[in-house]
Amino acid sequence: MAAESLASIPVDSIRIAYRRVGVGPPLLVLNGFAATSADWDPAFIHGVASSNELILLDHRGIGNSTDDGKPFDITQLADDAAHAMETLGFDRMSMLGWSMGGFVAQTLALQHPGRVNKLVLLSTDPGGADADLTSPSGHNSCIHPARLASRLAGCCSCFFLAMWPNSSTANSAISWRLGVRDYRPIW
Repeated sequence: MAAESLASIPVDSIRIAYRRVGVGPPLLVLNGFAATSADWDPAFIHGVASSNELILLDHRGIGNSTDDGKPFDITQLADDAAHAMETLGFDRMSMLGWSMGGFVAQTLALQHPGRVNKLVLLSTDPGGADADLTSPSGHNSCIHPARLASRLAGCCSCFFLAMWPNSSTANSAISWRLGVRDYRPIW
């Protein structure tokens, strides 16, 4: 597998950060709400990267990507992804979208159908005209990342880990990871 690289590219007045790893057909990997490219399970990423070149984007204002302080929506995130593809020299790519990243991938496919080979959608839905991903409570969670980390750790404990052996060990590891992540203010 090729070495992993971290970089960013200009998109309008901001910079979109990305990770690049693997060799093979290109796959654009789009994160869920408030997630970064570092949030993916390394075993999953390295497994997929063994036969694909992955481009993992941080959405604007999240992780190492910057933000211009203006409101944005899923359409803007899809435009950012399309611009990133173009800047990186990809005419067409397959896309993997997780949660909100699935909304972005579907929107990109609708707006730019000639740029999408295949869609892989994980834990997402079609959204629709009434979907509100910029609610005040969601926005507030991003503004106060310590509060978000606490909420995420609680969700993992209650919903995802209790059914597996060693769940308390896994929950401790997740809580530790959320606590040590380098959160920098984005607003």
